[in-house]
Amino acid sequence: MKITGISIHQPVGLFRLLTDEGLEGWCTGVEAAFSQHCLDQMASVVIDQNPFNRERLWQELLRVDRENYTTLRGYIDIAIWDLMAKSIGIPVYRFINGFRDRVPVYKRGQIGLLPDQVIEEALQVKDEGYLGYKVSMHGRIERVVGLIGDLREAVGPDFHLIFDGRGQFIVADAIKVGRALDKMNFYWFEQPRPMNDTNGGKQVADNIDTPITVEVTTPLEASQVMSIQSADHIRTGMPYSGGFTDVLKIARCTEAFGAFCHLDGPGVCHGFAHLHLLGAVKNAPFFEVTQTFTMSPIIKNPWRIKAGYIHLPECPGLGVDIDWNMVNDQTTQVIKS
Repeated sequence: MKITGISIHQPVGLFRLLTDEGLEGWCTGVEAAFSQHCLDQMASVVIDQNPFNRERLWQELLRVDRENYTTLRGYIDIAIWDLMAKSIGIPVYRFINGFRDRVPVYKRGQIGLLPDQVIEEALQVKDEGYLGYKVSMHGRIERVVGLIGDLREAVGPDFHLIFDGRGQFIVADAIKVGRALDKMNFYWFEQPRPMNDTNGGKQVADNIDTPITVEVTTPLEASQVMSIQSADHIRTGMPYSGGFTDVLKIARCTEAFGAFCHLDGPGVCHGFAHLHLLGAVKNAPFFEVTQTFTMSPIIKNPWRIKAGYIHLPECPGLGVDIDWNMVNDQTTQVIKS
């Protein structure tokens, strides 16, 4: 099998990797601004190539990506994995390394809420059947610390809680928040310091028990964070860190240190890509749903949350069922190579 071309439907954001055997690899949610860049800079790397030389193609895409268009590489890589899994008739997560067929889900809260609104939202999320809630709140440190205790009391001891610092705490305040999280058994403390502040992050991590999580975008960054222990866990996601290949490398690096690799939001492909990764990787504990997430109307089989879990699709590849009538109706431009 050889890749013969690329078609990108806009504004619906459907990326299609075409082959000489009629099979296609897909990636949905492709941003229009990247479409032409993708073809101009990277299409020549994959056309006329065997998709099963996936690692070689990834290395070559990395070599030609001189402008650091990681997102573009991510779209192509996801479509390649979809294509390979389809060609042998199994879901992507089983093709990678099947671990589980359902994944637990928590919900990320809104930013900028008052303490009472945070508690109200968390209780609503719990009532909706989610297994956890991520809160982000800033202001006077006493107010933040007070919310942490009140929130735990409101939702009970067995509901997973995560605190997102969004990189806005000074070291001393981050430690105060972290110690409050310790007492209230929060699952992790995300981004207490700005990205790449390894010194500050290590100070916080060394002074609290709640695991610290920081964002990384490459396997090298993951190895550096883990090696110097400037955080306990890492967070990443597709496509801003690349595709399956990139994030799997990050997750495996993190796993070698006995740490979690958290996935940031639903990600590209309207959540399908992150779901398959969670189905294949043990050390990625949750699927994160955001308040603003909406499923594309071109997808006929949106995933559903039942009792706090999402069951993974068992159809080949990503398992996305495309409504081609909707795609054709909404497409105003097809960019081809």
